[in-house]
Amino acid sequence: MKKAKIKYQFSMKSKEELRELSHDELLKYIENLQDNVVQEKPPKNSGNSSIPTGKEINTPKRNQSTRKKGGKNGGQFGHKGKTLKQSDTPDEIIDIEYNINNCQKCNYDLSTILKELKEKRQVLDLDLKDTLKKITQYQSYSKTCPKCGHENHDNLYPEFVTPHISYGKNIMAIVVYLNVVHYVSYKRIVQTLKTMYKIDISEGTVDNLIKKASKLSQKEINKIVSQLELSDIVGIDETGVKVNGARDWHWVFQKQRIAVAKQAFLENENNTFIVHNESRGTKVIDEHFPDGFVDAIVVHDNYSSYNNLVASGEQLCLAHKLRDLNYAIECDDTKLMKDIKSLLQEAMIDHKEDISLSQRDILKQQYEQTFDYLLTRPTIEKSETAKQIKSLTKARDKIFTFLLYPNVPPDNNGSERAIRNLKVKLKVSQQFKSTQGAKDYATLRSIIDTARKRDLNEFDTVRDIIGGGNVF
Repeated sequence: MKKAKIKYQFSMKSKEELRELSHDELLKYIENLQDNVVQEKPPKNSGNSSIPTGKEINTPKRNQSTRKKGGKNGGQFGHKGKTLKQSDTPDEIIDIEYNINNCQKCNYDLSTILKELKEKRQVLDLDLKDTLKKITQYQSYSKTCPKCGHENHDNLYPEFVTPHISYGKNIMAIVVYLNVVHYVSYKRIVQTLKTMYKIDISEGTVDNLIKKASKLSQKEINKIVSQLELSDIVGIDETGVKVNGARDWHWVFQKQRIAVAKQAFLENENNTFIVHNESRGTKVIDEHFPDGFVDAIVVHDNYSSYNNLVASGEQLCLAHKLRDLNYAIECDDTKLMKDIKSLLQEAMIDHKEDISLSQRDILKQQYEQTFDYLLTRPTIEKSETAKQIKSLTKARDKIFTFLLYPNVPPDNNGSERAIRNLKVKLKVSQQFKSTQGAKDYATLRSIIDTARKRDLNEFDTVRDIIGGGNVF
């Protein structure tokens, strides 16, 4: 509950002064007092707003989560465990020498008895001989035309092979993997390569290798963008990043992925595209997706940049909205806000049911009918409840879109997960030192996240792309 307090500018009268006031003067004083009463609102935190947990001053109560308890504890059914198992085809077999010549019980001579396999134990380790540096020489040839004297040079080197001598795709992939996936600094990458692989490399070279890997990845990035343009579900989100002291933005466009009973997903439809830009405006969407998403349901947080979005349909992120409703409940403690919150949570539960499309259409109509009734309930002007009713009324057609489609999520958590890696990167390194560095990270993180969604090995994916392979 919010607490009432008086603006300090308003002069409070003592009891003696109040007794001396006439009836009209006392009424006027009370009116002025009411006009100057303000309500002390509760602080905002990650449970009732979009403030990240790392920036909140007051830690939220543990029961402020927008999720309901599922009643499940421990490992869940279907969860794949990982156990170290013996191999049927070991790379090397070492026989333990048998030194028992006489029976340990009766002293019988065992020298003529054939030994039998009793037990086998295996050790999984790395063969460091295969991880030492190796120099490969690429040679091209030419033929001189005997008629005109022209030298015909068949210059078909792989794209990562540059003149004189260069670093290969394995080293480039290791650098990218350590920096982009594990947020390892340039300095520590240099130390790692020197200690483990006897390769002397500078921090400047590490930066150049990342730039080169980003450039070589552009062909696969174009594929990701093309596939997103044709997707049926797209999640969009953006987050602020610091670049050399200035505030820029990283945008995430990704194919939503939701687990639905009796529904299989095509792995090649799962994509993540991260792009760096100085703007948070609509022009970023128009620049990369000029035709919009005409065939897709787009899930977003209803930021103003999405007001003119071209899409088949839109779904407001209900995780964001539930946090806003929590704040309104903390401020006003109204039954109206609690009813709307319960309505949204019930819709999210019903969405998981295995029902036909016609039943989904009826279900959506029923929820919208109840929702419209709640939106017309009276509220106190300028209260948090009134603000939420106004916001929900404006976004009314984007609230229950997910009920029509079993594979459309009611929240934008997929995009939030893609953004989380960017925030971890900034926590480790504090900022990007250049715009190009921010762009290279966005490009390579797009490759990593897309590979991860498709259950591909991240390191192998980066290495294959650097080598000119078609991965996506």
